[in-house]
Amino acid sequence: MKKKYVIAASLLVVMGISTAACSSNSNKSNSTVQSSKSVHKKKAAKLPKPDYATAEDAEAALNAGKVLEGKTVRFRVNDLRPKSAFGYNLETGEHLNFVSPHNPKVKVGDVVIVKVKEVTSTLGSFVIKYSNLHKVPLNSLSKAEKDKLNKKPNTEDETDSDSDTTSANQNSSQQNNAKSTSSNTQNVEAAKQQSKPKSQGEINKELGHDPKGAPLLPGQDHAAGANVNGDPDPWVQGQIDWAIREGYMNPDGTDTEKGKQLLQQGSNDEDADSNNSSYDTNDDDSSYDTDY
Repeated sequence: MKKKYVIAASLLVVMGISTAACSSNSNKSNSTVQSSKSVHKKKAAKLPKPDYATAEDAEAALNAGKVLEGKTVRFRVNDLRPKSAFGYNLETGEHLNFVSPHNPKVKVGDVVIVKVKEVTSTLGSFVIKYSNLHKVPLNSLSKAEKDKLNKKPNTEDETDSDSDTTSANQNSSQQNNAKSTSSNTQNVEAAKQQSKPKSQGEINKELGHDPKGAPLLPGQDHAAGANVNGDPDPWVQGQIDWAIREGYMNPDGTDTEKGKQLLQQGSNDEDADSNNSSYDTNDDDSSYDTDY
């Protein structure tokens, strides 16, 4: 009987030890899970709350003259330029450049929170040195926050306004170009007219005679039987050619003996015709006496 009691006592001791071991392992597992949750909570708690929730808010503050040193800014990385003059350049907003000599290990589209160290304004842009960069998990943002962060710097209204302004400028430029072209054309035409030499006929009209001194016909730019240069016109030239050919005129224009005789004969004929046509009138033939 004593042996049976000893064996039973031994079994109870073994079962107690096993139960204690299981309980210990269970406690350790629960402790590990709780520790892991605690770590995740600590990591999540490290993400700082931004003083400026978007790049637009930060840029508006800078434009208003506010001091951002020591403030935190949350923004979306619109462009990444590793080889800029300022180092790694995270471009966002319209004129914001978050720069650092160290690789931020982010990509375009990431949302980050940084602490502003120094702000300088250069050529219309803000160059911002920062520290304490934190990536923001996108699933931690609300839809409204995502929409604000993804908002383009230039709104549609501004784009339309710029388009209208550009169109107006183009129309104004085209009108000015048209006026300038028209004015230039007029100036060119005037210059051509001024530089164009006067014709011989215009010169004759100004002088009142042709180059050989012959007076002009009324309302004409040439003398009788001549062209504007004073040379015989075709009909007169034909008569001269006939006179030379028939021996009445020398090639130099002087009369030959035959031509002189013809002219003399013509003069005599004119004198004879003049004598034959003359007559006297006796006024006394019409007189008569009347007796009363």
